[in-house]
Amino acid sequence: MIITDAISLGAALFTAARLLLFTRGQGTHRPYASLLAYGLIVACAALGTLLATGHAAGTSWPQTLINVVLALAVASTGGNVVELFRPSGGNRQPLVLRLLRKEQWIR
Repeated sequence: MIITDAISLGAALFTAARLLLFTRGQGTHRPYASLLAYGLIVACAALGTLLATGHAAGTSWPQTLINVVLALAVASTGGNVVELFRPSGGNRQPLVLRLLRKEQWIR
């Protein structure tokens, strides 16, 4: 296993674990955010499994950098995927954030 594979493996497994361990406390359940988190958990766990078993073709430095940045972003938000899309300032919320904050699927 080369160094980029080892770093990607660690970042992917950390990201999946942090997302799995997220608790919303008294927050509202948001189905779209849950669906996004579930997709990220499955993708990161699958990448980690493929890298650990040697079935992945290998990762390059750009892919490793993307995995590390995603892991750091998830760690900085405490595993809350909605916070990943929150704008830093202003009142206008992007479409992705409005969708993720939606509390009901069907009205």
